[in-house]
Amino acid sequence: MKIRKEEIQKVADEPIGLFYQGMRAAATKEKYTRTLRRVLCEFFEDVLEGTFEERASEMVHRAKEDPEWITSLLLTLSKRLKERTDLAKTEKDYLSPNSFSRFFKPIRKLLDMNDVPIAWKRIYYTFPERDNTDSEGRGYTRQEIQKMIGFIRGPIDKALILVAASSGIREGGFALNWEDLIPVYQINDKIVFDITESEEEKAQIVCGILTVYRKTSEEYPAFITPEAYKAILDYKQKWIQEVGKEPLPSDPLFKEAGPFSRKLKPDAIKRRITRVAESAGIRKPLAKGRRRHEVPIMNGFRRFFNKINKETISKDSPLAALIKKEYMMDHVGLVKLDRNYFKTHIAELVEEYINAVPHLTISDEEREKSLNKKLRIENKELHQKSIEIAQLKENQDKMTRWMMRFKELHPEIFSEEIFVGEVKK
Repeated sequence: MKIRKEEIQKVADEPIGLFYQGMRAAATKEKYTRTLRRVLCEFFEDVLEGTFEERASEMVHRAKEDPEWITSLLLTLSKRLKERTDLAKTEKDYLSPNSFSRFFKPIRKLLDMNDVPIAWKRIYYTFPERDNTDSEGRGYTRQEIQKMIGFIRGPIDKALILVAASSGIREGGFALNWEDLIPVYQINDKIVFDITESEEEKAQIVCGILTVYRKTSEEYPAFITPEAYKAILDYKQKWIQEVGKEPLPSDPLFKEAGPFSRKLKPDAIKRRITRVAESAGIRKPLAKGRRRHEVPIMNGFRRFFNKINKETISKDSPLAALIKKEYMMDHVGLVKLDRNYFKTHIAELVEEYINAVPHLTISDEEREKSLNKKLRIENKELHQKSIEIAQLKENQDKMTRWMMRFKELHPEIFSEEIFVGEVKK
């Protein structure tokens, strides 16, 4: 592989290209591009010139030449947006303080990727305080997800809903291939990741692992319930029926309808879930004066997962359990370097997740099975502990009887004079 000089110059001349390179998820790229386009072409219509790409280049080049210009521009943008947060919530132009920063995130990405230094603290200090009374919505309830399952149009809808609810992955995390899914088994109370043919009958699937953002710096393991894993296997039959062959490891897990294995895009996934939610009567038209639905169409599943996961009792210390739960949400954690200094073995994460499986299971029937299974395991563990305690007590009694017998046979060893003499020595 050889890199030509003109390629280097081309990268330097296309700031928008570096902007795109700085994003790993297609959903993030689409959202940031949409917001940046609005800022550059609408808000800065009279400040910059040309197409969207040309305006991005102009902003970057002018910012490098005149740092005070870009700082003044961003401070002005903050001031104008802040005026909208002071409007009545029923006003068309009202902007929630909680949504304020979203206009600056893509700008920072563009400038950071093009090595433009900005005193961002100075900009952030002008942001309005977050409004805790202005609710950003809630997550779905189990009953609402159950109702949505009743209005699906095919196995792909069910798989998407159950994966979203049981894993908490973001929209961009659905860009999965078949190689990104593996089952986790339990054999005789032992967690295993690979089984032989002879072990198939006694092996039970306790969860599935998804490798999200594979081969990126943000790669992490997400988990799904046995219920969601079964839904994927049911959808796999439909996948095979449409394409006419078994999927390859590199084929997309969720694909567009039809005979081709084209990856289903985040927008298409969102449309499918929206259609199901509307059919179920959960997603209704916004009332007059409201700007957002109470439950975000995709993030509502993530909030459901987060709530259940945080409420599940763990055997670990509160801090250790919280770090594990945050890791499963793909959050940095309590401190920025948690992932570097708290390396949790995958089996420990599986064990933590299994505790939440009964509560993340949507079907009442499947959840009852999962709860009964958990109860049997807990009873077995209690029984084993009681046996160990009884054995320990029996050993202690044996030791006591032996000591008493030994004392009877050799009283001189236990005489006070000898004992005191030994201590003095």
